[in-house]
Amino acid sequence: MGTDCQSAICTNTVCQPPSCTDLALNGDETDLNCGGSCAPCAQGRSCSTDDDCSTANCTAKLCESGTCLDGVLRAGCPLLVDNTPYSLSPAKGLGNCIDDDQDSVSDGNAVLLRSCQDELRQTFWAMERADGYFAFRSALSGKCLHVRGASTAGGAIIEQSTCTFADDQLWKPSLVDTSVMGLTSHASGLSLNVDRDNASHEGQAIIQGQTDNRPDTTWRVTRRSTASYVTFSPDGEQGVRVQHTAGTVGLGADDRTNAQWIVVPGLSDASLVSFQSRNDPGRYLRHASFRLWSDTNDGSATFKKDASFRYGQPLVDSERLAKALESSNYPGYYWKRDGGNVSLARLANTTDDQVNATWQLSGR
Repeated sequence: MGTDCQSAICTNTVCQPPSCTDLALNGDETDLNCGGSCAPCAQGRSCSTDDDCSTANCTAKLCESGTCLDGVLRAGCPLLVDNTPYSLSPAKGLGNCIDDDQDSVSDGNAVLLRSCQDELRQTFWAMERADGYFAFRSALSGKCLHVRGASTAGGAIIEQSTCTFADDQLWKPSLVDTSVMGLTSHASGLSLNVDRDNASHEGQAIIQGQTDNRPDTTWRVTRRSTASYVTFSPDGEQGVRVQHTAGTVGLGADDRTNAQWIVVPGLSDASLVSFQSRNDPGRYLRHASFRLWSDTNDGSATFKKDASFRYGQPLVDSERLAKALESSNYPGYYWKRDGGNVSLARLANTTDDQVNATWQLSGR
């Protein structure tokens, strides 16, 4: 496996040297396939020196523009940064944020306005596509904001659904002033909007509507510094987390970035979920030999299936955001606490097994 190799790349049972196109963070790269001796990294990516950045400005280990300030919208500056987490608030009600209601991970769950909080369900990763359009992917469910039924009609509800990056999931940002932007649907040309213009009312639906730059149709999109990454703790033990050291996964009390994961659409099936390492973005949680590992994506069909999981209901009564995690290619096999490790196991009908296969999710 890739965990056997210094480069994290194993092809036909032979360890391969690092390269700038191998989908792994290795060699002297500072972020995935960029920095060091590879091409400079884009704004928002990790860096060590100014030379690692296409902007020639490395600040606090991130590539930044020297003239484009985060949160200040200016002509010539990127309104959104690819692969970056944000919250979205209507200009008419800045204390409310778009919220994945009830911590749902299901397709078809409509998003609403709720009071802004540091919650995974209020964090959306901006994913840049062609022609300046972006998709917004939930930090909790790994699903994208889209227009219900791919409708082009005004008043159509915005909900979360499996990420396909079709036109009804793509939004183009446009500069309105130095603090807010418009977001226009690729499919309909209509704006992301608040139903009935009632942006100060908690629980109000989000729709697509008129494009007049009024305060209910413009948005403050704020980069998140918290509630963007997920941790997994055994049921009732939030001080213990799933963490990795290179390819080895275990349970420990560490709350650093090696215990934090990005929820992305399933590598083998976008309706499922995969979990990408925060501190080593080329690695994903996957199972092998009925254990959980952190391994580098080699692009194979086997790896993609091993690294795709299904959120399930908790197997015991638990706190909010508890889930069971089922293998996609071994149905009926779940993540299970196994001492200081995490195994993949078929569960017995016992309280111990149900407790050990229930995991508490928290945002970081």
